Amino acid sequence: MSLFRTFSEVEQHHWWFQARREIVLAVAEGLLPDRTRVLDVGCGTGYVLERLQQRYEAFGLDVSPVALELCRDRGLGRIARGGAEDLSSVAGSRFGGVFLLDVLEHLTDDVEALVRLREVLTPGGVVIITVPAFMFLWSPHDELNEHRRRYTRRELSGVLTRAGFEVERSTYFNASLFPLAAVVRLGGRVLGTQGSGGLRVPPRPLNTALRRIFAAEKRWLTRAKGTCSFPFGVSLLAVGRRAA
Repeated sequence: MSLFRTFSEVEQHHWWFQARREIVLAVAEGLLPDRTRVLDVGCGTGYVLERLQQRYEAFGLDVSPVALELCRDRGLGRIARGGAEDLSSVAGSRFGGVFLLDVLEHLTDDVEALVRLREVLTPGGVVIITVPAFMFLWSPHDELNEHRRRYTRRELSGVLTRAGFEVERSTYFNASLFPLAAVVRLGGRVLGTQGSGGLRVPPRPLNTALRRIFAAEKRWLTRAKGTCSFPFGVSLLAVGRRAA
């Protein structure tokens, strides 16, 4: 079964997908006016794109025909085949915002991909990025998802800077669960019990609790005009701005 079909079966209910979407949308709301023209690169099954299209003039790209089929199953339009390494389907278009959500870690050359994405942004436009954090948290889940790397805040900021962006914001998130994740992943590595990295929805009480814990970070991350941040976390969020 395609990994995208697995995602489509679990993301509507899985705490991580739900909470990450709410955090990303809240951050975007503070940066992008309604009806801004935006591009979701690596839109997958359309789980985030669906919400983006309710607020913005949002377009989606994905390299996977299966992912695009699942987007159509949601009734989504304005989608095309392509990605950060192939923007030919939006050649000549310009966007006020680009979303790159858990995509950069898959790419061979992350700097070059961001250079290309900068060119489809309007002057002053922003790229909103999420990636997995800290290589010491590497697990079978990363291998299952064909990740090439995890990032520190300094590393991701460096990639953005080398690609010609001004780093407007960089913060870890999923911080509340970071200690547990570190213990489980490091402990599993030592004991040889890391598991297969499969994706499934936890039992409802646990899933609800995890979603509430993770989603509560939204209030902190959107305080004081988005100047609040976390010093650690399982994931990393950054905003880069193209010079006006």
